[in-house]
Amino acid sequence: METLKNNTEMNRKSGLLRLFGLHNLMFLIVATGMIALISSCDSTSDSDRLPEIEGVRHIHPDSAAAKQIDQVGPGQMFVITGRHLNNAHRVYFNGIRASFNPTLVTSTHMVIRVPGDLPFGRLDPDDPEMNTIRITSPAGEVVFEFPILPPEPEITRVNKEFAGVGETVRLTGNYLYLVESVTFPGGIEATTFNFAENGTWLEVTVPDGVTEAGHINVTTTSGTTEETYRNMFNDRTGIFIDFDDDNPWNPWGTPGVDTPYVGDDIPGIPPLDGNYLYWHYDDPLSPGMWWFQSLATQFATWAGTGMVMPDYPDSTPTSELVFRMEIFTPHDKFKSGYIQLSFDWWIEKDWNPFIVGGERKPLVTDGWETVTIEMANFDRGAQATYGPMKNAGEFLLRYVNPGEPDGAAFDEVNIAFDNLRIIRKF
Repeated sequence: METLKNNTEMNRKSGLLRLFGLHNLMFLIVATGMIALISSCDSTSDSDRLPEIEGVRHIHPDSAAAKQIDQVGPGQMFVITGRHLNNAHRVYFNGIRASFNPTLVTSTHMVIRVPGDLPFGRLDPDDPEMNTIRITSPAGEVVFEFPILPPEPEITRVNKEFAGVGETVRLTGNYLYLVESVTFPGGIEATTFNFAENGTWLEVTVPDGVTEAGHINVTTTSGTTEETYRNMFNDRTGIFIDFDDDNPWNPWGTPGVDTPYVGDDIPGIPPLDGNYLYWHYDDPLSPGMWWFQSLATQFATWAGTGMVMPDYPDSTPTSELVFRMEIFTPHDKFKSGYIQLSFDWWIEKDWNPFIVGGERKPLVTDGWETVTIEMANFDRGAQATYGPMKNAGEFLLRYVNPGEPDGAAFDEVNIAFDNLRIIRKF
């Protein structure tokens, strides 16, 4: 029986050979081997494949946020989509290497963050690596053109709101790099400016022909600054004391002896735009010393001197208002004390410019500089709305040198004031 089965199997195989022919059978064997080889290649690692970048999208998985995005900026986390991304060894944004977590990378997705300290201030806008994502791997590198830009520029402070032609103005803010232009009121562009590598400040020379009130605007590759109260320039809105047209000064003390001075001719303090108030006291000052007759100035509506407060509605929240003035201190001897802003002697702010970052420093200005104080942050009698300040019978500036440790001994007070005003933020 076993012999019969073997003979039958041999006859079947012999029939197959006759059916396909020897050559056809050899082709079948080779083809089967090739298919097996291809299958083997597909099932093994594709580490020799070059990564491919297809797009960039938000990291959030919901359908609304997972859409493609059109640019990324410092510190932003997002997803690169493509193929063979798990072969990446290094990733660069604008030529700057970025770290990434391999556990957040698959063949088709890479979760990654743009370095938060991307040095836009040192990068050349014309460098071919700008606005590129570059991935390197053992198989080579791939470059994907994509906007990698800082957010839109922001201005938080203009140090000289009434600077004249040729003066240097310092703008403080964020993302003030890759600057394309700086524009003053009237659309007049500055020709001279420079900015910090970290984008926190920009210095610009006031160009010829700037006479209008308005805003200073900075345009970068990411956009243009918003026009707010923070970047106003040459704007006299809200001035209620300027020692010229609005000069409700009611002096105390003996004229020429211990009274503050109003004029425009103090040596070393050129006028800003006319008369200014000048305080001077050059006897040694000890902690805890006040009252200084020559360092106190009263402005009163009831005295008939004509003070008219800005006519904002009484209900205006003080959180929407700031007090501003220009000051000039010509040397580094003024080192301690409070300059008090007082409405009717009970709504008061103790402005202390001498403690900076926990350290005592002298008050020195580069010419006339602008001071901004939040109206909602008064130390005594703080008000929620503007009405009590608007309707106050008087306003006072006065100096106090408090006791230690807030106060310290020093030699001389020397400071000028001009253009006292209240500005609406919105």
